Amino acid sequence: MKITMAVLAYLAGLTSRSPVSAYNAFTRFHTPIRSNALRSSSPKFHTIKPKDLNRALYRCESSLSMSVTGTDATSFDDGKSPFFITTPIYYVNDVPHIGHAYTSTACDVIARYMRLSGRDVMFLSGTDEHGQKVEASAAKKGVNPQDFVDDVSVNFRELLELMNVSNDYFVRTTDSQHKEAVQHLWKDLVDKGAIYLGNYEGWYSIRDECYYNDSELVDGKAPTGAEVEWVVKEPSYFFKLSEYGDKLLEFYEQNPDFIAPESRKNEVSTVITFWQIFMVLEVFLKHSYFLGVIICERWIERLISEQNII
Repeated sequence: MKITMAVLAYLAGLTSRSPVSAYNAFTRFHTPIRSNALRSSSPKFHTIKPKDLNRALYRCESSLSMSVTGTDATSFDDGKSPFFITTPIYYVNDVPHIGHAYTSTACDVIARYMRLSGRDVMFLSGTDEHGQKVEASAAKKGVNPQDFVDDVSVNFRELLELMNVSNDYFVRTTDSQHKEAVQHLWKDLVDKGAIYLGNYEGWYSIRDECYYNDSELVDGKAPTGAEVEWVVKEPSYFFKLSEYGDKLLEFYEQNPDFIAPESRKNEVSTVITFWQIFMVLEVFLKHSYFLGVIICERWIERLISEQNII
């Protein structure tokens, strides 16, 4: 009975007109009821298998979705087109933790809500199996990197199954299909001149996968506390953002709800604008160092004022 009440409370939230309401219903009703059930001595609860609960959810969702034809339209979503959602593609340098469970649950609630609303949903999850952190973790265990990611990736897939997450596909970045898709995208961008080879140098943190300036270091470490090392003129490929900056900023202006929350939209806009500034500065430096610096400083002061960065 308690299981049934938990399912109904969950689905009651999902039938609302807002994915936020659906998520609130899940966290407010489903979790406490299920927690109480865990403390119950009823043998019926302990004999219920996850797949049986998932089938019950599916039947309820299917019947409820028949009366709903879409979601509220926004400036960039008509409320009826196919809907795509993805969890973070989880990094496999260690085992899953509560953060992975949280983001998977949040995406699952939204995906189920969209299905109930009559939308065609593609819900993706998976594991990111490339990077220096993965290589270092494999070396620490004394195993081959591919063997290491094969072993750890299973933990993330089992987590989704344990939590009855309704993802449609689980991608691994070592899958042959994924490699082919990436190669196709890369070649397309190269053919369009959108990627170019340059150099990058600076203080680099393997843990953060991020470069830092001298002014950002704290006691010789990254602001996050991670160790950094100086990388000298490392060849790197760059995306030619300058070709698309104005179009992106115009799109964000016309569709203010496209990036949420507001703070992230401001952050993305700032990055694009700063990139445009430094591209202009590079041109000026070829002709006049001081003229380029003066103009760049004035643009930066204006940007800081407009974006309320400080």
